[in-house]
This record gives sequence, structure tokens and C-alpha cells, in this order.
Amino acid sequence: MEKDKSMIGAVRDLIVVLREAIIIIVVLLLFLSPSLIKDTLMAAGFTKASFGGWEWQKEVMAAKQQVEKAKGQLAEVQERFVHVNTELEQIKANVRPEERVRIAKLSEDIELSREKTDAIQSELSLTIQKQDNLLHSIETRKPIERTR
Repeated sequence: MEKDKSMIGAVRDLIVVLREAIIIIVVLLLFLSPSLIKDTLMAAGFTKASFGGWEWQKEVMAAKQQVEKAKGQLAEVQERFVHVNTELEQIKANVRPEERVRIAKLSEDIELSREKTDAIQSELSLTIQKQDNLLHSIETRKPIERTR
């Protein structure tokens, strides 16, 4: 009977030691390689956890910078559309009538593309606004305001 109690005590002690070792390893991993833990948790389906909001804040700020960069590039494309359309209109004044029809078609295509980029520009502005709201929410720990 005493032998069974000592065996049970030894197994219990071994389990405690293993549990403590696992806790120490996880804590060390959190400090040494937080991205590994984050990637593992995200792969396992944990997508809404954060440590003080800092990791999500960093990701939202990076996403916001990418959207702002895309918005700037889109503005350059829009300017280029205007420039090309202006050039086509100038060329149209000095060409044969059959070429004017082709130039008019190209001008229509450019105008349609410019309208699409305007819509995309509006969506990007809305996305930046949402990201600003999210960042503000993270910083102040308030519920996220919904836009649109």
C-alpha cells in the first residue's frame, strides 16, 4: 500500500514538474519569439487575441500605410488619365475624321477608367477612416465605431 502511495506521489510530482516546464518554455518562447507564438495561434484559429492591443495596433498601422500608399499611387494614375485625355483631345483637332472617331472612343475609355479610379479612391478613403477609428479604439480601449 505504501509502495502504491509513493508511486502515485512520484507520478504526481512528475506531472507537476512537466507542467511547470511547459509553462516556463511557453513564457520563454513568448519573450524570445513572439511572432512564432502569434503565427502558431493564428494558424490554430485564434485571430482576435492581443497583448495589450499592441500587436493589432502595429498591424493596423502597417495596413493603413499600405492603403495610403495605394491611394497616392491611384491619384498619380488619375492625373495620368487626365493628361492623356487632354493630349488626345489636342491630337483629335488635327487628324482626319476617321481618326477622330477612334480618339473619341479612347477618350471614353479613359473617362470610364477615371470614374472607376474615383470610386476606388473613395473606397480607400473610407478604409483609411475605418482604420483610424480602429486605431483610436485600440488606443482608448473603447468600442469600435462603425462607419457606413
